[in-house]
Amino acid sequence: MDYIELRITASDPAALELLYVDLESMPVEAVEQDGNDLLAYIPAGEWTGEAAFPLASSLAEIRWTERRIAHQNWNAVWESSFDPLSVGSELIIYAPFHQDINLDAYRYRIEMVPKMAFGTGHHPTTYLMLERVLEAELNGKKVLDMGCGTAVLAILALMHGASQGVGIEIEAYAADNARELVERHQLGDRLEIRTGDANRLGSDETFDVIYANIHRNVLLADMPRYAAALNPGGTLHLSGFYRADAPAIRAAAEAAGLAPRAQHEREAWVALTVEKTVE
Repeated sequence: MDYIELRITASDPAALELLYVDLESMPVEAVEQDGNDLLAYIPAGEWTGEAAFPLASSLAEIRWTERRIAHQNWNAVWESSFDPLSVGSELIIYAPFHQDINLDAYRYRIEMVPKMAFGTGHHPTTYLMLERVLEAELNGKKVLDMGCGTAVLAILALMHGASQGVGIEIEAYAADNARELVERHQLGDRLEIRTGDANRLGSDETFDVIYANIHRNVLLADMPRYAAALNPGGTLHLSGFYRADAPAIRAAAEAAGLAPRAQHEREAWVALTVEKTVE
């Protein structure tokens, strides 16, 4: 899949958070901050050539440029910019071409060939979710990674004690990449990757822990399905949305019978943890 990269510049850095909110009305799959600029990635087939930032424009002058990034160029782009990522001494995510890393200094090690732009752990939402995996007691639990991308969350969860896992990813290319990583870490007998959306869940299939790091609108639409797939006492971690969207996500979770337990933030992004109470 080709992407359009929008580089959005604000004359006042204070407008950045409003830019995040403005981007919600566009088919943006990922956002990165580069200094005082935002880089927004939109599937080329969904790009109209027009962009509007009404909230941010009320605070600052907004300018943007675009460039097309071909699918086959992602590897070269990310090999040139993909740095090792660590979460304390617990986790290191690195590529085969990285040199001089003391892997023995980390409890968990995930080797990744960066074939796509998203799912390396560098995005704030992925980092937030990696932290949620590491802080949890997962021994013997079954986990679901919705919108799994490279399946890095599910892979880490199994390393951290989970017994079985399922990853579901709607983008076929990303799902194929996830399967490669599963085999690279010799988890093929415990972690299944499915291509599709929440409809790939079995009608009576349940999990102890669910990670859903997806777009806000998908979270809102599929919240009842996540709740149905969660065992009583189970935990659902939600991310992929901005601070301004947290009240709507929380309300949808509560409407589905899930009780909020914690909220964590990184930059303008949020991870919300909810629980299915035992009746």
